[in-house]
Amino acid sequence: MSRDSSRTYLHLPQPRFADLFEEFTRTPLLPEEIYVPPQHQPINPEDEDDVVPDQHAAFGIQRATQKQRQPAWRDLGLEELMARGPTEPRLAPMKKRIMEPCET
Repeated sequence: MSRDSSRTYLHLPQPRFADLFEEFTRTPLLPEEIYVPPQHQPINPEDEDDVVPDQHAAFGIQRATQKQRQPAWRDLGLEELMARGPTEPRLAPMKKRIMEPCET
């Protein structure tokens, strides 16, 4: 089926546009070489045998296990809070507010 006969957002008003469009999309795009400056290029792991590259999965695992973790604070001290708290529940005194009707 021709691309011009199917529903699309691209409208081809003249028949020769359909031929040009099909010819244009038929040829695949070749990959282009992209220049990456030397400071942004990754280190070649074949050059250095003894060094574990940063991108390697073992590097992150090894680094995480070597770090000393800070102790997590999990003690909320609820026992001490309950022991030191009031023995009887106290109610705060409530004042009655008398609202006068507003004049409008």
